[in-house]
Amino acid sequence: MDLAKIRKKSTAAAVVQPPVRQPEASSILDAKAPVASEPVLSDNLSEQLAMENLLPIPLPDDGLLHGSVTVPRKTPFDPIAVLLAGREAAGCDEEIQLTAIELAPSVQNDYEEFLCFRVSDETYGINIMQIKEIIKQRTVTEVPRAPSFVSGVISLRGVIIPIIDMLDRLGLSREQVTGKERVVVVKNGDAYAGLLVDEVVQVVRIPLSSFEPAPAILEGIDRDFVSGIGRAGQQMVILLNVESITDINLS
Repeated sequence: MDLAKIRKKSTAAAVVQPPVRQPEASSILDAKAPVASEPVLSDNLSEQLAMENLLPIPLPDDGLLHGSVTVPRKTPFDPIAVLLAGREAAGCDEEIQLTAIELAPSVQNDYEEFLCFRVSDETYGINIMQIKEIIKQRTVTEVPRAPSFVSGVISLRGVIIPIIDMLDRLGLSREQVTGKERVVVVKNGDAYAGLLVDEVVQVVRIPLSSFEPAPAILEGIDRDFVSGIGRAGQQMVILLNVESITDINLS
């Protein structure tokens, strides 16, 4: 083999390849990791989120937000409600058990409460402790040979109650029918009676010091009907004697 060719091959094989450059450590440390860009909302998605913020909050089935503060409504003053509440507190309703009330110590008040009603142009009062309830005027069944002031009887939850026309009973005349007539059901002992009045006005508190005896000008049956005169502020109320008013034999 030619020696010249052999030398050329060995010389070519002896050529050293240039070294591969390695990255410096400081360059690797200084390199910053790529930061992901913030997502950009599309116009449609932005509008949708804005609309969701404006939508009303769905309510439960009961229509109330639980945990929210409820503002109490102011209840209008109702004298009849006051009357019935006073009777219940005093234990005058048949549905209330009287045992605990009877054993409770009695509280001495310096006033009494009266239901005021109008008969003709006069204002009369009856102690609320003697009143069972107040109902609207209804059709009555006439009773033969009854006194003229007894307009008839009604059945109130199975109880027969005579209706006494207070105009006739007090010897007054009715000027006109207003549609405000009411029947005041009172209790006298174990019996009930309904007093037909022209209008129920209000409930008043009359101090015990403001009671006056029946005027001396009243005589006979008229004096029996009136138990006294009460003054509530500037108002004068004629206080009726329920026992005498409801006594059919007293005429």
